[in-house]
Amino acid sequence: MPVWQPSIPQRLQPHLLSWVGYDFASTEAVHHGVPSMGVTVVLSLAEPIDCGWLDGGERQLLDVLASGLHTAPALIQSRGRQQGLELSIHPLSARRLLGLPAGALAGLMVDVTDLQWPPHLLDQLRQSTWLGRFQLLAAFLTKRLEQHPDTPRADMVEALARIHQARGTIPIADLAQDVGLSRRRLSSLFNLETGLSPKQVARIARFEHAKKLVQSGALPSDIAAAAGYSDQAHLSREWRSMTGWTLRQSRADFPLLQDAQALQG
Repeated sequence: MPVWQPSIPQRLQPHLLSWVGYDFASTEAVHHGVPSMGVTVVLSLAEPIDCGWLDGGERQLLDVLASGLHTAPALIQSRGRQQGLELSIHPLSARRLLGLPAGALAGLMVDVTDLQWPPHLLDQLRQSTWLGRFQLLAAFLTKRLEQHPDTPRADMVEALARIHQARGTIPIADLAQDVGLSRRRLSSLFNLETGLSPKQVARIARFEHAKKLVQSGALPSDIAAAAGYSDQAHLSREWRSMTGWTLRQSRADFPLLQDAQALQG
């Protein structure tokens, strides 16, 4: 599967957690979109994205989608060539890059053009080379940052950083104390900025750590201990809830797009 993943320009750090271009042909297949610490934006350069949630509900066909933080898996169906770009945006940069807080997108998949991204951007990306596509995106995102110079709250920046550093294992009471907020105020700010509680965000961070260990081939018992789960059964329950799969089934779907070998240029 050809994947392009050039370095993120310094001016876009830390707003953009990752970006990747992909191009591959597939037969009728399904993919589970698992939770992550970033707001996901996917720009399809080929077939529209057939997307919805694994637990049911309305499905959509979108050329460009944005999805906020979530704790349940998405269901993506592919029926041919898959070509596009996938971005992961820091939740506290969603206001500047998407025009609204990440909390407004939590558990949703929406058309990015509804968020005032210009429709012609997709046409420009389709007509360009892979190098040109990343240059276009960098210029567009940089302009968004310049047009919306708002600075996120320092205590929320610190709180999310501490959750990430602790890989989701920091007690919420300790987190609130560390950033100088009451637990109630911390929960209120997390709900506004991410759409989730601090405990739910920590749960995603712990899952992301476990996912890396699974991809490394570690044993389930070792993963449970290293990622802070009470035991292997606890890991299995959380994994099934977050991915819709057992650990064994998930290994068959790895590597994920972001973990594939990247081609520069």
